[in-house]
Amino acid sequence: MTHPVSARPRPGAPSPDPVVRRVQERYHKLLDEGADPHEWPYAWRTELNRGGFRAVDFLMREIVDTGKCIGCASCLTICPVDVFDYEDERPADTRTEACVYCVLCAEVCPVLRPVDKDLPRMLHFRDPQLDEGYGTYSYAMYTRSTDAEILGRGQDGGMVSALMIHGLETGTLGGAILGDVLPDNNQIGTHTLAMTRPEVLACAASRYTYSANTLALQEAMRRDIKPLAVVGVPCQVDGVRLQQNSSIRLEMANWYRDNISLVVGLFCSEAFTHESIIKLGEMIDVAPERIDNINIKGKVVIRLDDGEVREASLKRYRDFARPACLYCLDYGAENADLAAGGIGLDGWTYTLVRTEEGHRALQAAIDDGWLETRPLSDEPRGEFLMNRLSAAKKVNRPLPAQMPTHQERERLGWLDPKTFYTKGPGAPPPPPEEAESAST
Repeated sequence: MTHPVSARPRPGAPSPDPVVRRVQERYHKLLDEGADPHEWPYAWRTELNRGGFRAVDFLMREIVDTGKCIGCASCLTICPVDVFDYEDERPADTRTEACVYCVLCAEVCPVLRPVDKDLPRMLHFRDPQLDEGYGTYSYAMYTRSTDAEILGRGQDGGMVSALMIHGLETGTLGGAILGDVLPDNNQIGTHTLAMTRPEVLACAASRYTYSANTLALQEAMRRDIKPLAVVGVPCQVDGVRLQQNSSIRLEMANWYRDNISLVVGLFCSEAFTHESIIKLGEMIDVAPERIDNINIKGKVVIRLDDGEVREASLKRYRDFARPACLYCLDYGAENADLAAGGIGLDGWTYTLVRTEEGHRALQAAIDDGWLETRPLSDEPRGEFLMNRLSAAKKVNRPLPAQMPTHQERERLGWLDPKTFYTKGPGAPPPPPEEAESAST
């Protein structure tokens, strides 16, 4: 399908390092020639036999400097020598000279490449293996916590919080990688390693600003906390899976593969900028610090600090979606063990069981009375929304590496991640008869 924007991204500034420049050129040659995307890693893996190279320079020029970084933090948490800091929702190569040429940062970037073909074998998808457009899964249901406190603190059923606390209290988990909030702003997320019921409950409910939960993996590894559950949005799930399944078998990748036992993905159409909270306050004419909770149900539902509930236009609020979310094609966390979100039945969690590990964790909580369930047929709209929202993340879109850079999108005047490929410059041209009709 031909799009009115370049099908291939312009590379970042060529590196002065001849080896890095060679990798850049090889990478773009593979893109230009239409090579199988699973062959793209050849661009950097081939350098391993020659002693490696400063992959941090390649990653920064191709992904970060071009504005295509989604902020998943995989490069940062896989780095064995602490090259990166995390600033403004993206890695900063603060200590480039520390690079040891391991190439792991490029290996685990979900924008540079898709996950490897052998990932399904590692994940142990559970039979029956169904695929209706939102990734392989075995079965689905609505779930809800039976604990009044969890239900009251959680969002849309509290299943994820209940699952984490159940795992910690039964000893099947040593810790959980979650998203907490800043002390002075409960709508701005931050990463945390939770090891107790109160710590999990502090992270309950949703935030719609972006939080790189997986940054807490560094603390977990440093303290050797295991087994671990990781809860994150789809881009973070893919980053974790690339870390676990890296073909470069170094200590960092081995630790993640051996000690992350459960990955729970949260349905996500897009996240929003920190500025969006201020703008949302202006939309409903309240101070932003009064916003206690946000929920999106085809509209923005806001609960204030005194319990009052107000509503705002999702169409207007979406003006503040993160531009980086264009580079994610996954609504349903297709590579998670369990995927969950608040669609369909009000007050319940739409839950997809994808792998054997996900099935064991969920069924244990159900068997122990921590969760109650209802069939999807009780509210068929859930399946309808799952299909529609998943399709919307993929329609007309090439893989992220083939998308325009942030700078190109600025020149085109269209940063909206949800409509770039449907209504914006990336949308396919109308059929000739429609174009002729429009011109007349």
